[in-house]
Amino acid sequence: MRYCQHCHAYYYKKETTCTICGRPLIEKTHESKVITQGYPTIKLKSNKAKFVSKIFGVISIAVVIILAMINFATYNSNPTPWSLIAIGPIVYAWILLSQIIISKHNYPTKVNRQVILISLVLILIDVITEYKAWSLTYVIPALLVTTTIILPIVVASKPKTYYLHVRSLFFLMIMNFVVGIIGFTTPFMETGVTWTSLSVLAVGILLLSTMFTFARKDTWTELIKIFRI
Repeated sequence: MRYCQHCHAYYYKKETTCTICGRPLIEKTHESKVITQGYPTIKLKSNKAKFVSKIFGVISIAVVIILAMINFATYNSNPTPWSLIAIGPIVYAWILLSQIIISKHNYPTKVNRQVILISLVLILIDVITEYKAWSLTYVIPALLVTTTIILPIVVASKPKTYYLHVRSLFFLMIMNFVVGIIGFTTPFMETGVTWTSLSVLAVGILLLSTMFTFARKDTWTELIKIFRI
């Protein structure tokens, strides 16, 4: 074996100079346990997150196709695109997750801005098309419910940084309450349709109770800072 007197490294291959310091090597029998030349073997870890996302992606695509086919097959007896009510949140859920993955930092704030922007665009489209109240009655509540379910789960996956996102979660809860109250106090939603308003109110209350149940101290501390109590 070849040996470097300066680095105390053995070489199994027929090297003439040390790859670490460049000094010439000498012939020497291996006498002690030392760190030899080369790098440790890299063990590749399987990315379970990608595997799970692929499974959910396949399931989501299957659900979308099935709903669309049922809606198409029954359209003559029920001429309404009801499948869009279910397909919309599924598509938005994937858009939301991709936004979170891309925006690794301060993503709750960016998600809230995204919800507000999409909501305003939907309301504008609804107004331009003679305002049939579908935006505030169905689509915006669906966006809020989907966001309120997914975003806290992602935030909870990193509990050490939870305090950074209390403000955004609290603002998301307020948006739920505002949309829910609009359904019961204004004529801007379809008459008689209250389950969507109840849904956003329910997830808003659930979010608030979850914040105080699992992170009461951090939540109180951050709310005190926000309202300067």
